Amino acid sequence: MQTKKSIAFFNNKGGVGKTTLACNFAAYAAAQGISVAIVDLDPQCNATQLLLSDEQWEALFEDRSRAESLTVLHALSHIRLGDSDTVTDLSSMESERFGVHVIPGHPSLAVVEDKLSSSWSEFERKDLGGARRTCWARNLIRSLNTSFDLVIIDVGPSLGALNRCALIAADTFITPISSDLFSLYALENIALWLSDWLVTYRDAYDGVARKMPADLAKFPEITRQLPLTRGYLGYTTQQYVTKTSAGERRKTQAYEHFREQVPESIESLTAMGVVREPDLDLGIIPNMFSMVPLAQAAHAPVSALTKEDGLRGAQFSQQEKYVDELNRVFAKILDRASR
Repeated sequence: MQTKKSIAFFNNKGGVGKTTLACNFAAYAAAQGISVAIVDLDPQCNATQLLLSDEQWEALFEDRSRAESLTVLHALSHIRLGDSDTVTDLSSMESERFGVHVIPGHPSLAVVEDKLSSSWSEFERKDLGGARRTCWARNLIRSLNTSFDLVIIDVGPSLGALNRCALIAADTFITPISSDLFSLYALENIALWLSDWLVTYRDAYDGVARKMPADLAKFPEITRQLPLTRGYLGYTTQQYVTKTSAGERRKTQAYEHFREQVPESIESLTAMGVVREPDLDLGIIPNMFSMVPLAQAAHAPVSALTKEDGLRGAQFSQQEKYVDELNRVFAKILDRASR
């Protein structure tokens, strides 16, 4: 990549294959010679479980105090105690089969949500400490970008304070969706949520800048203009199950109806100015059926699965087809993110 980048994979609706997409994209980028780190900011830790082997996972979490020091929770050590500093010298773990480094998640991230929500309120009241705590993830990602070309941020399905911090940290974001009514609602909710807090963020920043400009200048992670405001890359659509006729997929009317409404639902993001591409449709993610649990069990990307991982018979040709479809989408994402 020509420049250091961070990408968040974000949707407040669950069940859209977000983590699978993010991790397989990370493996694709790594295969192109790009150094990649994945930061798991989902308290459910799905990316961590997919990327790390069973042995790594058990060694990491069998000791509770050790787990806190070796996961992303360590970055919040001072903030959890009421201070404002971010720990940025985190150790990463290597995912051998994905070819990436991992900053593992931790279930206790869910407990930090209230602290981050309070920090946002303090930031709104023009408090510098509140601003620093709100921008903790941006501080961490900036630090990681000194070692890695690409940082991928996986988040949980919510519109809470933790995900707000993640999006403040990201240069760009992608919304994986499915072709259903609730995905349309999710897109509209995301736009409303973003439009609300982005305005608040700028107002709060201006207040802090007026109140203590010299002190604010000491923290370059806190900026008035967030990359997010011009960094929406678009959406991927999870393929629905279709029937085939003469080798061609037959469209399912209800799902096509919802998919055709996506551009309209996303217009509010365009109005906010966060869209920089004329075509936001990044492509369709194939429904890979049994190959997804195989990949999860093997802690491997779909492209790397072998017969030792359980692939059998026709699955090899299916794998080749899925990987071709995924790579077309991934190449488009990487191209856009590199600009």
